[in-house]
Amino acid sequence: MKQVTVKVYDKQTYDTHFDTNEVSYKGQLAFKNDGIFITYKEAENNITTMIKAKDNKIAVKRYGGMKANLSFDKEMPHKTIYYTPYGEMEIQIKTHKCDTYILEKGIKIYIEYSIWMQDKKVSDNVYMLVAN
Repeated sequence: MKQVTVKVYDKQTYDTHFDTNEVSYKGQLAFKNDGIFITYKEAENNITTMIKAKDNKIAVKRYGGMKANLSFDKEMPHKTIYYTPYGEMEIQIKTHKCDTYILEKGIKIYIEYSIWMQDKKVSDNVYMLVAN
């Protein structure tokens, strides 16, 4: 396991506005069983994020102050319960682009997806992570 800086950029586009966020964390990067594993902790929110990338499919597990199990796969939409401090929400993720790049000194993950609730699109999203 290698100590890395994890830079996370995300953008959510809604009908009326958009939000962006860009932050950096200390984390770990590991390669095992043909998969890439990235872990980092958001200390201010007490949230740990674990990411597994394999075969251009990405699983994101978040726990602590928020709980979520998200899967990004262009071949298949994914339904899940998203737990927030405000309550539970059933969402569906439709992945449009899901790529993992091996860099000279780390990994880049790029995902474009939409979130749906009750058969209505809530947002279009971009999630990019660079760990090096």
